[in-house]
Amino acid sequence: MKIEDYIDRISLWSGKIVRWLVLILSIIVLIEVIMRYVFNNPTDWEFDAAMWIYSTMFTGGAAYVLLIKEHIRVDVILNKLSQRTQLVLDLIYYIVFFFPFAFVMIGWGTKIAISSTLTEEIYLGEPIHPWRYVIPGAFLLLLLQAVAEFIRLIKSLKSVTAT
Repeated sequence: MKIEDYIDRISLWSGKIVRWLVLILSIIVLIEVIMRYVFNNPTDWEFDAAMWIYSTMFTGGAAYVLLIKEHIRVDVILNKLSQRTQLVLDLIYYIVFFFPFAFVMIGWGTKIAISSTLTEEIYLGEPIHPWRYVIPGAFLLLLLQAVAEFIRLIKSLKSVTAT
């Protein structure tokens, strides 16, 4: 099995886990609606919990979305170019933009998460430092999937060049 297949499995696994956050988020919002409109007693914790879960769902699912090729792309000009040119431009995009951005997000996210843990950061009386690890973790998964896609681009470029 190739390395990109192993990475795909990790992204698929993470996507299956993250999708359950939709159910948890729906339950939390439902509880808040019931508490607010039925019992006239809104909760203090629901908004923050919903935001944390939504942000985890959003960032944690990015690697899976890259795997299934559902990220938004504007291909109006790109589709008019040859397949070889498209592949070269995709490779340049990964090298110039994607990889540096992912490394910055992992680096700074890890720095902030460690600092938050060391200071035992609290928000509204609750520890927030565990949530700080979502950003570097999610971007690490996204970076791994990007490496798999990059390998595929190189292989595709070689096959297009060979024909």
